[in-house]
Amino acid sequence: MRLGLALPHYPFSFPTPQPSTARRAIEYATLAEDAGFHQVWVSDHFWVDVAIAGQPEQRQEPAECWTLLAAIAASTNRIRVGSLATPIGFRNPNLLARMAATVNELAAGRLDVAVGAGWNESEHRANGLDFPPARQRLVSLEDTVGLLRRRVPGVPVWVAGKRPKLLEVAALADGWNTAWDSTMAEYRHRDAMVRQACHRRGRDPAAVHRSLGLTTLIGRDNDDLEKRWHSLQRWAPGGALADISLRSWAQSRLVGTPQEVAQQLRRWGEAGVEQVICSFGAPFAVHDNQQLELAVDVLTILSGSKGP
Repeated sequence: MRLGLALPHYPFSFPTPQPSTARRAIEYATLAEDAGFHQVWVSDHFWVDVAIAGQPEQRQEPAECWTLLAAIAASTNRIRVGSLATPIGFRNPNLLARMAATVNELAAGRLDVAVGAGWNESEHRANGLDFPPARQRLVSLEDTVGLLRRRVPGVPVWVAGKRPKLLEVAALADGWNTAWDSTMAEYRHRDAMVRQACHRRGRDPAAVHRSLGLTTLIGRDNDDLEKRWHSLQRWAPGGALADISLRSWAQSRLVGTPQEVAQQLRRWGEAGVEQVICSFGAPFAVHDNQQLELAVDVLTILSGSKGP
């Protein structure tokens, strides 16, 4: 089992709000490399709306995905880098292939590209981009996967998403990611659809790698975990977690002491997941820097050098 980090790169993503998100994100990429994470992943959006239902829109603009990936590639030595995920409607596919090739050169072969069909119509249209019907977007996604695999040899191409028709396209890629958050039953159901799609496409399901994004909360013991949960509730943008219990929230997430989290990761590994991408508190966030330190304890346990 490998751990990835959904890199913080939005103003809300850090323990305290940070307007200069690119430089801070690079710092966290180097921290993740030092901590032993296998990979850092960067989302690709013009903005996200962090308001909860019923509140006015609250847009937060991140550091731009591919510019940031290039900077991280040039600032690190071992850790892999990747997009999670690039909507295929944001860039001409040939341009995306050139960008990926350049970043992969800077990274000395450490790049993964995850692409998706795109889901946020307003984000596309507000930036002058077409947003065709779902069927057409899926055709474009399949074409883009094929183009990237031809034009950028050696760079794994992933498809990210959950919907059944998108999983058909995932069967043609090097890997499939689903995020954010999932119960084991939900994951197994979608994984079965990927396997069926592979058989229809004449591919070995084992040829498609699996990764899973899970919001993560680690505590040194149960009391510490409860304290960190209350801290997370106070931190959450828009008070999104104010009326949720830790027990309920944990059901589809990676939550517990280092030993408990390691055991959960082992179970995900038994289900075929090769990399769990951790996001501490919310997607693409690190709400508490000590979470990275506790993740080192998890990695130590997984390596077999500490405890059961």
